[in-house]
Amino acid sequence: MRFYIMTDMEGVSGIVNFDEYCSPESKFYEKAKRLTTLEVNAAVEGILSTGTHEIVVCDGHGHGAIEIELLHKEASLIMGRPLELMFEMGDGHFNGFLMVGQHAMSNAPDANLAHTFDHVNIVSLSINGELIGESGVNALRAGIFDIPTIYLSGDKAACDEIQKIIPDIHTCLVKHAIKPTSAVCLQPEKARDKIRESTAHAVRNMQGIKPYKINPPYEAVFEFVNEAKLANYSDKPYCKILPGNKVCIHTGDLKELLTKNLWGL
Repeated sequence: MRFYIMTDMEGVSGIVNFDEYCSPESKFYEKAKRLTTLEVNAAVEGILSTGTHEIVVCDGHGHGAIEIELLHKEASLIMGRPLELMFEMGDGHFNGFLMVGQHAMSNAPDANLAHTFDHVNIVSLSINGELIGESGVNALRAGIFDIPTIYLSGDKAACDEIQKIIPDIHTCLVKHAIKPTSAVCLQPEKARDKIRESTAHAVRNMQGIKPYKINPPYEAVFEFVNEAKLANYSDKPYCKILPGNKVCIHTGDLKELLTKNLWGL
């Protein structure tokens, strides 16, 4: 079987704020990359404990979150930018999609490092009237290729968020928020033990989890912190600028929405 793991950094145990951990100028950035890579390795080990599988890891953190020399030798890595926004999910058939180190959507209550793509400029994103975060968008990407989203690890808010749209998904809580930039974290070895065990359980019990899909047509609404970001959408025929620094984006094709229209291209 083939499995695709999408990583992020903000949902990893031991990483609790943007300034100190999440970008190359952060003083704990190298530590954060190591913590992220070791959580991914635990997921790879959990999957491999169930049989012989092919595993592709995508480094989904914008600045990079995976230290390739530390990555499990049985995993291959999609890394660097630019990448197409399907992140090579359509490169052959995958049996299951997993997320490791995932965070909750912007302004999610009781969440650590919650944001939706851009923690500075984006207030919210909704599709067809429902608020959605990065985990939901990732699951929709996988659904385009009929890949079921079977697993997510991260903070409690991220786990709760994905379970609302994929009730049968398997999750692993490795921290829970105190404030947006503080959290109670599992000791990293303990977090990795939980991830290893829960990914194995997810693979053994993935039957019945269906790919996540939303019926067309699609209407997405971005709300931005200020009106400057609206300029990217002002001349697009598929967009309507709304009051309150919002833009409404409409299309009948989900892949077009996720690869082009959301980003004001």
